[in-house]
Amino acid sequence: MNNIAAVVVTYNRKELLRECIEALKTSTCSVDVIVIDNNSTDGTKEYIADLIGKDVIYKRLKKNLGGAGGFSAGMKYAVKKGYEYIWIMDDDTIVKEDSLEALLSAEDEISDDFGFVSSSVKWIDGSDCKMNMQTYKTNITDYEKTYAAKGIYPVKAATFVSLLFSTKAIKQVGLPLKEYFIWGDDKEYTLRMSSEFACYNVVASEVIHKMNNNEGSNITKDDIGRIDRYYYAYRNDFATARSQGIKDLLIYMAGFMLNAVRIILFAPSNKSKRLGIMLKGLKDGIAFRPRVRYVK
Repeated sequence: MNNIAAVVVTYNRKELLRECIEALKTSTCSVDVIVIDNNSTDGTKEYIADLIGKDVIYKRLKKNLGGAGGFSAGMKYAVKKGYEYIWIMDDDTIVKEDSLEALLSAEDEISDDFGFVSSSVKWIDGSDCKMNMQTYKTNITDYEKTYAAKGIYPVKAATFVSLLFSTKAIKQVGLPLKEYFIWGDDKEYTLRMSSEFACYNVVASEVIHKMNNNEGSNITKDDIGRIDRYYYAYRNDFATARSQGIKDLLIYMAGFMLNAVRIILFAPSNKSKRLGIMLKGLKDGIAFRPRVRYVK
C-alpha cells in the first residue's frame, strides 16, 4: 500500500471519472486511488471495471450522499486504512503528472505541521477556474512571507479540487459535515482546518477542472433547472457564517440582500422561485447545526 490515497467522489459521470483515474495513474508519485461512487445509475462500475485493482479501490455508497457525504465517507475510509496523506478531488478533476510531486515538494519547505496543501485550479482553456478561487490569508507572518516568495501562499479556505490533507490533521479536526450534502462543505471544512493548522496553496501544482463553463455560480442568471441546488448554498453558508462570528453573518446578509435585488432587477425568468429558494435556505439555516464527527 502507498502512503498516499487519492479520494475521488463520483456520481453519474463515468467518462470524466475514467479520465480522472487515468490521469492519476500517470502521476510521478505513487498513489492509490479510492473511488467513492454516490450510487451512480449510469453503469459507472462496469465502465471502469478494467481499472479497478490493487491500486484503484471502488466503494459504492448505498445512496447518494452528495459531495459532502462522499468526501466524508472517503476520507474516513482512507484514514482507517492507515494512509499518511489523503488527496481529494471531484471526478472532473484532471491532474498533471507532476501535480502531486509539486505538493509534496512544498512539504519540504514548510517547517510546521500543515493541514492541507492545495493545487492551483485551471479551467480547460488554462485560465483560473472561477469556481475554485481560494481565500488567502491577509496578515501573514514573516516566515509565511518566506514561503510566499517560493510560491507557497498561506490560505484560509479552498475548494475540494486537489487538496492534499495530512491524516494527522484530519484526526484532530474531524471530517467534513456530510449533512451539507452539496455546496459549501469545502469552505466550512477548510476554514475549520486552517483555524488549527497552517494551510497553503502551492502555485507550481496545477490541475484542470473540466467544468462545462467557467462562469462560476449565479442564482440570478443560472438555468432554472439548476436553481433548486442553491437552497443548499444559502442554508449551508448561513451555518458556516454563524460559526465564524458576527462579521461573517453581516457579510452573508449583505450578499443575500444584494442577490435578492439582482434577481428582482435582472433575472430573466422565475424571479419568485429564485427568491423563494434563497429565503428557504436562510430560514432552514437558522436551525441547521450539524455536529462534527471524528475518526476513532
